[in-house]
Amino acid sequence: MIRLKENVHLVTPRALRQCNPENAPVKRDITCPLGTPANRSQKRHRVVVFEDGHGHDIRVVTNLMHITAEEIALMYKARWQIELFFRWIKQHLNIPTRFGTTENAVYGQLFSALIVYVLLKTMYDRVGLRVPKHEALEFVRFARLLLLNKLSAHWRYLLCTLNMKDIFHS
Repeated sequence: MIRLKENVHLVTPRALRQCNPENAPVKRDITCPLGTPANRSQKRHRVVVFEDGHGHDIRVVTNLMHITAEEIALMYKARWQIELFFRWIKQHLNIPTRFGTTENAVYGQLFSALIVYVLLKTMYDRVGLRVPKHEALEFVRFARLLLLNKLSAHWRYLLCTLNMKDIFHS
Protein backbone atom coordinates (compact mmCIF):
# COMPACT_ATOMS: atom_id res chain seq x y z
CA MET A 1 0.00 0.00 0.00
CA ILE A 2 1.48 3.31 -1.13
CA ARG A 3 0.12 6.84 -0.96
CA LEU A 4 -0.12 8.45 -4.39
CA LYS A 5 1.09 11.96 -5.00
CA GLU A 6 -1.24 14.48 -6.59
CA ASN A 7 0.67 14.51 -9.90
CA VAL A 8 0.11 10.78 -10.60
CA HIS A 9 -2.38 10.42 -13.46
CA LEU A 10 -5.20 7.89 -13.16
CA VAL A 11 -5.97 6.69 -16.71
CA THR A 12 -9.27 5.05 -17.73
CA PRO A 13 -10.49 4.29 -14.21
CA ARG A 14 -13.05 1.53 -13.73
CA ALA A 15 -15.15 1.54 -10.56
CA LEU A 16 -15.00 -1.61 -8.47
CA ARG A 17 -18.16 -0.51 -6.67
CA GLN A 18 -20.32 2.55 -6.33
CA CYS A 19 -19.33 4.75 -3.36
CA ASN A 20 -21.55 7.24 -1.59
CA PRO A 21 -19.15 10.10 -0.79
CA GLU A 22 -21.65 11.91 1.44
CA ASN A 23 -22.00 9.18 4.06
CA ALA A 24 -18.90 6.99 3.72
CA PRO A 25 -15.25 7.89 4.32
CA VAL A 26 -14.32 6.15 1.03
CA LYS A 27 -14.97 8.35 -2.01
CA ARG A 28 -13.69 6.13 -4.81
CA ASP A 29 -12.64 2.51 -5.28
CA ILE A 30 -11.24 2.01 -8.78
CA THR A 31 -8.73 0.11 -10.86
CA CYS A 32 -6.56 1.79 -13.49
CA PRO A 33 -3.09 1.88 -15.02
CA LEU A 34 -0.77 4.48 -13.48
CA GLY A 35 1.70 6.87 -15.03
CA THR A 36 2.19 9.20 -17.94
CA PRO A 37 1.58 8.23 -21.59
CA ALA A 38 5.34 7.76 -22.06
CA ASN A 39 5.75 5.61 -18.94
CA ARG A 40 2.52 3.88 -18.03
CA SER A 41 2.11 0.59 -16.20
CA GLN A 42 0.61 -2.31 -18.15
CA LYS A 43 -1.17 -3.70 -15.11
CA ARG A 44 -4.28 -2.17 -13.59
CA HIS A 45 -3.80 -1.13 -9.95
CA ARG A 46 -6.43 -0.66 -7.28
CA VAL A 47 -6.75 2.94 -6.10
CA VAL A 48 -8.81 3.85 -3.05
CA VAL A 49 -9.61 7.50 -2.37
CA PHE A 50 -10.79 8.38 1.12
CA GLU A 51 -10.99 11.39 3.38
CA ASP A 52 -8.77 11.89 6.41
CA GLY A 53 -10.00 13.49 9.62
CA HIS A 54 -9.25 16.99 8.31
CA GLY A 55 -11.25 16.80 5.08
CA HIS A 56 -8.27 16.12 2.77
CA ASP A 57 -8.40 13.41 0.13
CA ILE A 58 -5.88 10.59 0.43
CA ARG A 59 -5.19 8.39 -2.59
CA VAL A 60 -3.71 4.96 -1.90
CA VAL A 61 -2.64 2.38 -4.46
CA THR A 62 -2.59 -1.29 -3.51
CA ASN A 63 -2.68 -4.78 -4.94
CA LEU A 64 -5.07 -6.02 -2.24
CA MET A 65 -8.22 -7.02 -4.08
CA HIS A 66 -9.78 -9.36 -1.51
CA ILE A 67 -10.58 -6.76 1.16
CA THR A 68 -12.97 -3.82 1.20
CA ALA A 69 -12.01 -0.23 0.51
CA GLU A 70 -13.00 0.71 4.07
CA GLU A 71 -10.53 -1.85 5.43
CA ILE A 72 -7.79 -0.42 3.20
CA ALA A 73 -8.54 3.08 4.51
CA LEU A 74 -8.42 1.81 8.11
CA MET A 75 -5.15 -0.03 7.46
CA TYR A 76 -3.56 3.11 6.04
CA LYS A 77 -4.75 5.22 8.99
CA ALA A 78 -3.39 2.63 11.45
CA ARG A 79 -0.09 2.56 9.57
CA TRP A 80 0.09 6.34 9.75
CA GLN A 81 -0.43 6.26 13.54
CA ILE A 82 2.50 3.83 13.81
CA GLU A 83 4.65 6.21 11.75
CA LEU A 84 3.69 9.09 14.08
CA PHE A 85 4.61 6.97 17.11
CA PHE A 86 8.06 6.20 15.67
CA ARG A 87 8.57 9.88 14.91
CA TRP A 88 7.70 10.66 18.56
CA ILE A 89 10.22 8.05 19.72
CA LYS A 90 12.96 9.58 17.55
CA GLN A 91 12.18 13.11 18.76
CA HIS A 92 11.75 12.45 22.48
CA LEU A 93 13.62 9.35 23.59
CA ASN A 94 17.00 10.29 22.09
CA ILE A 95 18.35 6.85 21.21
CA PRO A 96 21.26 7.65 18.86
CA THR A 97 22.71 4.12 18.78
CA ARG A 98 21.41 0.70 19.66
CA PHE A 99 23.25 -1.36 22.26
CA GLY A 100 22.28 -4.60 20.53
CA THR A 101 20.46 -5.92 17.50
CA THR A 102 18.44 -8.73 19.04
CA GLU A 103 14.76 -8.24 19.70
CA ASN A 104 15.32 -8.32 23.48
CA ALA A 105 18.11 -5.74 23.30
CA VAL A 106 16.04 -3.33 21.21
CA TYR A 107 12.95 -3.71 23.41
CA GLY A 108 15.04 -3.36 26.57
CA GLN A 109 16.65 -0.16 25.34
CA LEU A 110 13.31 1.28 24.17
CA PHE A 111 11.57 0.45 27.44
CA SER A 112 14.46 1.84 29.49
CA ALA A 113 14.46 5.08 27.51
CA LEU A 114 10.68 5.35 27.86
CA ILE A 115 10.84 4.78 31.63
CA VAL A 116 13.54 7.44 32.00
CA TYR A 117 11.50 9.85 29.88
CA VAL A 118 8.38 9.31 32.00
CA LEU A 119 10.36 9.75 35.25
CA LEU A 120 12.01 12.97 34.06
CA LYS A 121 8.74 14.31 32.64
CA THR A 122 6.99 13.58 35.94
CA MET A 123 9.74 15.34 37.87
CA TYR A 124 9.60 18.35 35.55
CA ASP A 125 5.83 18.53 35.98
CA ARG A 126 6.05 18.25 39.78
CA VAL A 127 8.54 21.13 39.95
CA GLY A 128 6.37 23.16 37.60
CA LEU A 129 8.98 23.55 34.88
CA ARG A 130 8.26 23.20 31.19
CA VAL A 131 10.76 21.61 28.89
CA PRO A 132 11.70 24.14 26.19
CA LYS A 133 10.71 22.91 22.72
CA HIS A 134 14.26 23.15 21.39
CA GLU A 135 15.66 21.21 24.37
CA ALA A 136 15.27 17.44 24.59
CA LEU A 137 14.32 15.80 27.86
CA GLU A 138 17.50 13.75 28.29
CA PHE A 139 18.66 11.66 31.20
CA VAL A 140 22.34 12.10 30.25
CA ARG A 141 22.07 15.89 30.40
CA PHE A 142 20.12 15.75 33.67
CA ALA A 143 22.65 13.37 35.27
CA ARG A 144 25.59 15.52 34.09
CA LEU A 145 24.06 18.64 35.66
CA LEU A 146 23.32 16.70 38.84
CA LEU A 147 26.90 15.40 39.14
CA LEU A 148 28.39 18.82 38.40
CA ASN A 149 26.02 20.37 40.96
CA LYS A 150 24.67 22.74 38.29
CA LEU A 151 20.98 21.98 38.67
CA SER A 152 18.70 24.92 39.31
CA ALA A 153 17.44 25.67 42.81
CA HIS A 154 14.06 24.11 41.94
CA TRP A 155 15.71 20.79 41.17
CA ARG A 156 17.98 20.77 44.20
CA TYR A 157 15.02 21.53 46.46
CA LEU A 158 12.95 18.80 44.83
CA LEU A 159 15.68 16.19 45.07
CA CYS A 160 16.44 17.06 48.71
CA THR A 161 12.88 17.14 49.99
CA LEU A 162 11.03 14.54 47.94
CA ASN A 163 11.58 10.87 47.60
CA MET A 164 10.38 8.85 44.60
CA LYS A 165 7.21 7.81 46.44
CA ASP A 166 6.26 11.49 46.85
CA ILE A 167 6.83 12.24 43.18
CA PHE A 168 4.18 9.78 42.02
CA HIS A 169 1.63 10.20 44.82
CA SER A 170 0.11 13.64 45.25
